[in-house]
Amino acid sequence: MVGDGRPANARDDGIQVLRRAAAALDEIATAPGRLRLVDLHSRLGLAKSTARRLLVGLVEVGFAAVDDDGRIVLGDRLLGLVNADAAHITSAFRSTLERVAEATGETVDLSVYRGGQMLFIDQIESPHRLRAVSAIGGRFTLCDTANGKAVLALLGDDDVDQVLAALEPDNADRVRAEIRTIRTDRVAYDRDEHTDGISAAGVAGRAAGGNIVAISVPAPTGRFTAHSDRIVAALREALESPVWTG
Repeated sequence: MVGDGRPANARDDGIQVLRRAAAALDEIATAPGRLRLVDLHSRLGLAKSTARRLLVGLVEVGFAAVDDDGRIVLGDRLLGLVNADAAHITSAFRSTLERVAEATGETVDLSVYRGGQMLFIDQIESPHRLRAVSAIGGRFTLCDTANGKAVLALLGDDDVDQVLAALEPDNADRVRAEIRTIRTDRVAYDRDEHTDGISAAGVAGRAAGGNIVAISVPAPTGRFTAHSDRIVAALREALESPVWTG
């Protein structure tokens, strides 16, 4: 028996179910509306019957939904929780974003680490006619974005290795070297990597609730290069904001 009166094996089974549910939600979040049951059981390495029971449970509690074509998306109940969390973060960071926008004159993005990707939750657009804009609710990868690499630098080496395992060895070595520099300098860069013609700098840290949050400044590459010192200075100042917890 364990402290809550349940047999130890019942507790272990419950933890296993939670881990499988979390893994399933991560997969759904990284490919919303693109996975079916067959994809889910393949990605999770589960028997199809087990994956089906897991999906049925997630649907029943509102954490997942399945459309008429059998494609899986995150459920309204879970999205409501995520949106409430995002609203809290955006409120806490808004004044910091405004200071960066005023100092740089460029677009400033706020994103949070979710499901192995960066989820964009707030933005202040640049007044320039030619500017970089990312859709709120969009998700970006970690290895070719300034905010993603800034977050990677906060993770442990084992977690970084797991992310970089998807890259070609030469690219993995390059990103790993960048991460070592970011851990010292605190500023990460995307130089025409994620989108041709757009470069960015970003910083990241931990915020309330254990969230890992990033602030990034993207701009057309020519303008970014000309004003990179000003952009980096504003981001370093943003790191001094009391909104970060560590």
